[in-house]
Amino acid sequence: MNNLKEYLFENILPNVEKPSRYIGDEFNSEVPKENPAVRFAFCFPDIYEIGMSHLGMKILYEVLNNEDDVMCERVFAPNMDMVEEMRKHNFPLFTLESFSKVSDCDFVGFTIQFEMCLTTILLMLDLSGIPFLAKERSEEDPLVVCGGPCTCNPEPFADFFDLIMLGEGEEVLPHLMDLYKNSKSKNEFLIKASNVEGVYIPNIEEVKQDYVEKSIIKNMNEVYAIKKPIVPYTPPVHDRISLEVMRGCFRGCRFCQAGMIYRPVRQKSLPTLIEQADALINNTGYEEMSLSSLSTTDHFHCMDLVKYLVNNYKDKRVNISLPSLRMDEFSLELSKEVGSMKKGSLTFAPEAGSQRMRNIINKNLTEEEILSTIKRVFETGYSKIKLYFMIGLPYETDEDIKGIAELAQKIIDIYYSIDKKKRPKPFKLTVSTSCFVPKPFTAFQWFPQNTMEEFHRKQQYLKSVMPKAVTYNYHDSKLSMLEAVLAKGERFLSKAIIKAYENGCVFDSWFDHFNYEGWVDAIRSIGLEPQEYASREIGYEDELPWDKFDYHIDKEFLIRENEKAKREVTTPPCHKQCSACGISKAYGRCEFEV
Repeated sequence: MNNLKEYLFENILPNVEKPSRYIGDEFNSEVPKENPAVRFAFCFPDIYEIGMSHLGMKILYEVLNNEDDVMCERVFAPNMDMVEEMRKHNFPLFTLESFSKVSDCDFVGFTIQFEMCLTTILLMLDLSGIPFLAKERSEEDPLVVCGGPCTCNPEPFADFFDLIMLGEGEEVLPHLMDLYKNSKSKNEFLIKASNVEGVYIPNIEEVKQDYVEKSIIKNMNEVYAIKKPIVPYTPPVHDRISLEVMRGCFRGCRFCQAGMIYRPVRQKSLPTLIEQADALINNTGYEEMSLSSLSTTDHFHCMDLVKYLVNNYKDKRVNISLPSLRMDEFSLELSKEVGSMKKGSLTFAPEAGSQRMRNIINKNLTEEEILSTIKRVFETGYSKIKLYFMIGLPYETDEDIKGIAELAQKIIDIYYSIDKKKRPKPFKLTVSTSCFVPKPFTAFQWFPQNTMEEFHRKQQYLKSVMPKAVTYNYHDSKLSMLEAVLAKGERFLSKAIIKAYENGCVFDSWFDHFNYEGWVDAIRSIGLEPQEYASREIGYEDELPWDKFDYHIDKEFLIRENEKAKREVTTPPCHKQCSACGISKAYGRCEFEV
């Protein structure tokens, strides 16, 4: 036991909640290598239970550790009780595999999944004794790098990072490790790395990048798939194994950033999926497998895969879960196949209540499809439904908002139209609305977000017209407003992020930690009014902070989609008709046959 680990176990862990978050040595975790050429601290800016649910971290952990002379170790944000103890004992942030100081690693890498985790990244750097700003770090400090979906507009936090990765990292990261091993200094490495596809170097004078392309994995059958995921001691939020079945999405919803930045659609073949599923189940002992993607039921061989898994693993009591269900007959048949109809509830996301609004956002879902799906659900013996919608969408009217309540009433009417003796019980309909946040690389990226006052008015209006039989939940618009500021923000926001951290903002995606006043004060300290910035008007001709980053989605395509939204015209899904989004120019052509 090294000195850091011994002190941790004897003096700190007895005083914190859930010490198992910090003890490492889980089943399938990597054994520390002796004197690796590169040490990479993979940091997740949230607590252990959240980070250990993240598939991307598991993949890259194995990818890096498959390199003979690279050691990748995990680091999670300590919960606030642990932060208090660490500060009391002047104890540094540490890795879980070797209990080494994070500051002793060569790379400190963060995955940025949500804009509101940025102050938690600063917390982790602070606990590590690493300067926040890249320009203030020395040759002795680690290289601080990041990736993840939020890096499609990295400008608000670019000052913190030496290197930022855009796109998919399975091939880029090993290449960067080789470059580092063959470089004499950090500067030399960063200059070399600037020529790698998907790499942005924002903070050294020797590198000026006017254009950065995202990296794309072209063959999903050849991309690395996790074989021995770590089995944690403390149950993660999603306590199951995940099998990634595809990347990208056919649907083209105009509000959805993930559906754009993860293009093109790439599916794994059925033999590949079967082989990977068998390995995951045999190497872990988990009792549930999730089929992971943006739209799993769109995989061409989804039913064949589900039938194979159910038939081969039902005796071992391995359950199969589908994270996203469309409101169609095929999804219901899949649900019956995996047995999810026997569980507590089914969740659907119509996103909008009126047909007009669903056309505007390109949901390609009719009211007839919604109601026929719900009727079939009830007839199958199911009685609890959760529906998710957004408010504050572009070109929305009060009639569209009222449409959510009217749709809920039609669902209630369908339930009570069933013969009383055959009617499933107990009936419960839950409607939840979130506040729309316009995001980069979507057709609605130019749209000014609704003000908090307007969100509140719409929420109260919907509440007033919602049927009394419905449980109605809605999100606080304060968090959504700040998310919009950061999502479409510019380089000067890094000062506000530092100020927010100094104001005590951390773990802002957690309701009990969210410090709205601290954020508002921080943004105002740089001369910006946050609400005005989130709701600012942006024109097609205006230069956007993310224009230099190429996700192979043409701006002209996004403009066409926004104009079609104004006319309430839909665009067919990719596998039915190409919409000329631009991805094929980089990818060659979109592959839809597996």
